[in-house]
Amino acid sequence: MKIVKIVALFLIATHIQAQTTIDKKSKPLPELQLDFVNTRYQAYFHYNMATFNNVNSEEKQGRAYGKVAPTTWAPTGLDTDQWAQVVKDARMTGGWLTTKHHGGFCLWDSAYTDYDVASSGVKTDVVKAFVDSFRKAGLKVGLYYSILDYHHKVENGSTSRAEIEFTKNQIRELLTNYGPIDYINFDGWSSWPTNPDFDDMPYGEIYALVKSLQPNCLIVNHTYESNLAHAEVPFADAAGRAYPYHKDYMRPTAASDFIQRGWWWDNNNGFGVSKSVDYLLKQLNSYNSHNSVYILNISPNPEGRIDEDVITRLKETAAVWQKPAPLEKPGSDWGFSYEVSENLAFLKPCSQSTTHPYINDKRAYPRADIAVDGVTEGNWEMEQTSGTKQQMNPWWMVDLQDTEKINEITIYNATGQEKTEMTDVIVSILDKDEKVVWSKGFKEFPDPSKTLKTKGVFGRFVKIRMQKEGSLRIAEVIVK
Repeated sequence: MKIVKIVALFLIATHIQAQTTIDKKSKPLPELQLDFVNTRYQAYFHYNMATFNNVNSEEKQGRAYGKVAPTTWAPTGLDTDQWAQVVKDARMTGGWLTTKHHGGFCLWDSAYTDYDVASSGVKTDVVKAFVDSFRKAGLKVGLYYSILDYHHKVENGSTSRAEIEFTKNQIRELLTNYGPIDYINFDGWSSWPTNPDFDDMPYGEIYALVKSLQPNCLIVNHTYESNLAHAEVPFADAAGRAYPYHKDYMRPTAASDFIQRGWWWDNNNGFGVSKSVDYLLKQLNSYNSHNSVYILNISPNPEGRIDEDVITRLKETAAVWQKPAPLEKPGSDWGFSYEVSENLAFLKPCSQSTTHPYINDKRAYPRADIAVDGVTEGNWEMEQTSGTKQQMNPWWMVDLQDTEKINEITIYNATGQEKTEMTDVIVSILDKDEKVVWSKGFKEFPDPSKTLKTKGVFGRFVKIRMQKEGSLRIAEVIVK
């Protein structure tokens, strides 16, 4: 009998170790995207300082600004096991926790700030409790992290190298101390005027950090873009809207909604469940039919539990929801279009002479970065290309961030009716002082791409410039 018990304990320990060991062997992006898409339905948990701001105010507090004392954080009965059970009963497949929202308060004991739970009267590491509960229940684990941070002054136009390192150090804590994390969900990054832009906080640098720590942790970012320039899975806050991307866009995405009357629990204005079963089913079907995962926000109350009206509505929806059959394989255009490790320009900082107005969503612009996102497709309407305004001599440039030996440059044109008339173009390689060391012009641009051989020129920048009036639109630039 003792031997049986020892064997059972060994098997349990082995299972726990498997759940908490980070796999350093990278899986193909389409495989990770397929696993994500097949989850269909997950939960958001907006639970942070704004929850307690609402308790102490007669007006709704949509967000926290990092001004209240850490002691404001005061859950009296935190129960993340209950959260996990609610998610399972709702037939959801995972949950995402707001580890740090825009106010900068951290739900873990961070070594890089005192503005965290360790400085409050309730020192529970909420991130650990959340991860442990959801992992134990066999659910996916997502951690939300806001780049925008009012308390620590990580804001638009003023982000210093020290603030970049602060952000990276906190991300490193989240992806090092809690075992394998399925998704890291970034927010507060470029989509609103107060948010740090991608020029302030370079996406390529954060991407490299995440992949060095957890290669199989999917990066989901509130970019509102339908491309991979700043996310492996594009994301939109789409509360009250149907599928928020182009109607024909079928690559993996996610979008969020809330079941109550806002993102944060509030005891004012009749806060409670506001969404009917029919509404939730309609949203689920709208998203899922486009390979988009529906992330439904559930706001825990100040005590730290889910309210009964939420539980009831989720169970009512679960009883009638017909979950789509799992997809057996990724779409042919999912993931990257080529081996991105061979492109010296992949996710490197880019700039262009001007930026064209938005196409579908006012928070998603045809930025220069789209031309190095690992995707060669150039559909303008689906936000797959960079784009300048109509102007004289528009240009695009990528900074390789070091002097590199360049043997060839391949340029992919935009496609469809909105493609660039790539005529009278000069492609240049510039040194670290932005002096031209090589250039070549061409009059006609074959569709869909053109490769220029450079025979081992050393340079840091690659620049593409039209020698006439026009709007320069580029699907991808590959530098080898």
